[in-house]
Amino acid sequence: MQTAPTHCHSLIMTRRDVFGHPCGYPALECRSKSDGHRNGGGRVTHSGFWILVRKRWFVIAALSLLGVVIGSAYVVVTPPEYTAKTELFVSTVSGDNTADLAQGSNFAQQQARNYSIVAQRDIVLVPVITALGLKTTPDELSDRISASVPLNSSMISISVTDSSPARAAATADAVGTSLANTVIRLVPKRSDGSSPVNLQVVQPARVPTSPSAPNPRVVLAFAGILGLLAGLGFTAIAELISAKVRSVDHLKEITNLTILGTVSDDKAAVTSPLFSQSNSQSLRSEEYRQIRTNVHFLHPDESHKVFVVTSSIPGEGKSTTSANLAVTLAASGIATCLVEADLRKPALGDYLDLEGGVGLTTILAGDATLDEALQSWGPHQLQVLLSGQVPPNPSELLESNQAQNLLRTLKARFDVVIIDCPPLMPVTDAAVVARAFGGAILVVGVDRVETRELKMAMDALTTSGAPILGVIANFVPAGTRGRYQTYGQTSGHAQSERRTRKPEHRTKDREVVPSLPG
Repeated sequence: MQTAPTHCHSLIMTRRDVFGHPCGYPALECRSKSDGHRNGGGRVTHSGFWILVRKRWFVIAALSLLGVVIGSAYVVVTPPEYTAKTELFVSTVSGDNTADLAQGSNFAQQQARNYSIVAQRDIVLVPVITALGLKTTPDELSDRISASVPLNSSMISISVTDSSPARAAATADAVGTSLANTVIRLVPKRSDGSSPVNLQVVQPARVPTSPSAPNPRVVLAFAGILGLLAGLGFTAIAELISAKVRSVDHLKEITNLTILGTVSDDKAAVTSPLFSQSNSQSLRSEEYRQIRTNVHFLHPDESHKVFVVTSSIPGEGKSTTSANLAVTLAASGIATCLVEADLRKPALGDYLDLEGGVGLTTILAGDATLDEALQSWGPHQLQVLLSGQVPPNPSELLESNQAQNLLRTLKARFDVVIIDCPPLMPVTDAAVVARAFGGAILVVGVDRVETRELKMAMDALTTSGAPILGVIANFVPAGTRGRYQTYGQTSGHAQSERRTRKPEHRTKDREVVPSLPG
């Protein structure tokens, strides 16, 4: 049976002995294309459910509290009702032998069920209304009366609910007395004129001291549960309407793509988007070195590589990721060029503190040469080609033969070219460039991008004929990172350097790019 091809198939034999892993680098997921059928794509896991709950805990708690508040208000504004209960015993006149007694007992149980129904009829209730002077109708009074017969017994339990506890008790006793009198009139008399059935009150009604409704505990518990369910329902509906990528595992289920690495959600990155080269043991440094290692094995048959970096929507950190990846590649001795092809909202000039007036558009306009537009950055001589002036027609410029030839020139000159392209959702610039250079690396902002937006971006690349080389998960919460991310950060630096550093003889024929003065 033929094995399904994997994204890392060409690397299995060459890297297994070095790293003890089929792909040679543990962070790079090596999964077959048939995994998507087994993983189920949109499957909801327990971890995903709890991530949703943690993300929207405030809404769930607020709706639960709102339910309790509404329940409390209901208890306060609802007039209390009191319930009084009286009990009657049904007996029959029977013989002295055992058979007659048993037959009489069965007859009494049967009649008790019939009499419990009669207790709510007008023939019983009209005398009660007259005797107590109640301002109500038989139908209204019947709605406040319930009669029941316990299983295998001759007892009739009559309960009356009223806003007045005293009136509830008086009504219950009056119904019991009226029922007993009605039964005597309805039942045929014996030959001696006596009634064969007797109803006797065995438990007069007591005046209740506490209301039977509303029950504060029941109401508050019920209202709290309803509020909790409303919060969970709101969370589920919000997730269906605008479901976001919640974790790396969620990202794997959605895309079934190679995860090139993860970048933690670091608040310091807002003010310092580039990680410090001096702090080589920091988590961000180790994460980008791991990504560099994995990216190094993409396009294994090409000696000069171009990687188009894009995202689904703005705000996922694709420019920061591009810059840090380029810096890490240059630090390992690889001749690297960072190209800013985001001609709509360029940001690399601010991140790198470089002059952005001269760049890609300047060369395409014929106002500068490539060597004049390239700028050196950092101690490892990373070469940067910024966007230049923002043009009115960025898509046409990137699709032009002149732009494609310029990028091919950069590919021939450098070992690795990182192209920072615009997001895929607003425009198609990234898809055009990715198609020309063998695919794109997709940066996915965890808890930033909606799943539908991510799928639309993937469809845009697929439609344009550009393969997705892998995914970099950005802004990953600390609690959802893989365990390997926190292991061996001290020794991992040296190991990753050894994995990615090129022998010096590989760069002897490389054309040296002069840096701009100043």
